[in-house]
Amino acid sequence: MKILKRMKKAFEAKMSKFVDEVEDPEELLDISLQEMKEHLQQVQKSLLELTTIKKGLEKDLEDVKDKAELAQQQAQTAMDIEKEDLARAALEKKADLNEKTTVLKTEIEKIENKIEVIKSNKNTLAEQIKKLDMKREELTFINKSADAQLEVKEIITGASNNITDLNEQIKRAEDKINRKEAKLSAIDELVADGELINDLNSGDDIDKSLNQIQRDSKIEEELANLRSKKTGEA
Repeated sequence: MKILKRMKKAFEAKMSKFVDEVEDPEELLDISLQEMKEHLQQVQKSLLELTTIKKGLEKDLEDVKDKAELAQQQAQTAMDIEKEDLARAALEKKADLNEKTTVLKTEIEKIENKIEVIKSNKNTLAEQIKKLDMKREELTFINKSADAQLEVKEIITGASNNITDLNEQIKRAEDKINRKEAKLSAIDELVADGELINDLNSGDDIDKSLNQIQRDSKIEEELANLRSKKTGEA
């Protein structure tokens, strides 16, 4: 189990490092801004729902008040015609309606308090989004500037992968050029020694014969020198 835990920690550490390396600061800012805007939309939706409920309760309250007033009028009318039982019933109805009025007022007050809290949170969130949006533009500019400066410094210091690749390309080009020059020197040397004849540049048979005569003459001259040295030594 301990081995598995260590492996898990090592894997999580490597993944965290990998994510940190591939994360784009501008994308992170965009994601954060988008999430905050989504939160704001949810807050606005909640505000709309609560306000709708409040309006419904306020309408119910007005209806209950109208009914309570009607019950009061009915009680008065019943008393006027000496119908005390009807007057009592009307007053009991009015009492029930008054209790309902109190409950509705309490519910409306609670909702109003929630609405005020949500409005405050909404305004705070909207201000944060505004600041983050401005900050995003600032950080995006700084990030792009930092990228440009980093690229320049990497080029100057040779730390850039592009520079490393470029140096390798230059080195390969130099090696190819050096090999070509060496090949040219080898061809010139072999041609001079007569070991390699360029048929395209040798001319006709007369030129070949003249070259051979010159070669033979040079050889004979060198042999004569050798004989003279030998005779002198003798």
